[in-house]
Amino acid sequence: MAVRFFFPRRLTSGESSTLGVPRVGPKLDSFQKSELVFVPVMSDFEAQLRAVSLRVTRPRLAVLAALRDHPHIGTEAVISLVRAGHPTVSHQAVYDVLRVLTDAGLVRRIQPAGATARYESRVADNHHHVVCRSCGTIADVDCAVGHAPCLTASGDHGFVVDEAEVVYWGTCPDCATDRTPQRSASSEGST
Repeated sequence: MAVRFFFPRRLTSGESSTLGVPRVGPKLDSFQKSELVFVPVMSDFEAQLRAVSLRVTRPRLAVLAALRDHPHIGTEAVISLVRAGHPTVSHQAVYDVLRVLTDAGLVRRIQPAGATARYESRVADNHHHVVCRSCGTIADVDCAVGHAPCLTASGDHGFVVDEAEVVYWGTCPDCATDRTPQRSASSEGST
């Protein structure tokens, strides 16, 4: 769902009120030379799309909103979120939008070993991921601390390295809590 912000401003005496935007407020007296109108302000998503020369469409805005609100989700979850607000958007349209946004650098596709592809909109920095081996939850992890081991390969074999992907594996707090053995009341009293 596209988010648009509207800020009121006054029309000058030379401007027409037929700008295609709604009039607001009471009818003005004849001596007043201006009236209030709502002027749309471009959303961040619209600006991002235009910055990479992509048209602004409802499916693209909906996918970006879904990824902003739900990082690290798979394609099916993106489709469900988009279709909840825009039921006429097809599955194929969402797949196409994900590909276009990934190619344009607005979305990052991650696919930890043995997992389905996930998408995120955090693309402006060098960060990594931690993945739960039990439930598959993925969380962002800032770059490894110390001497930038994640940016410099020990032997690049002549490659020009422009990206490093580091995935940490472990057990998330929820799954770790679930694995903690629970002592029963009957076993506490017996020795």
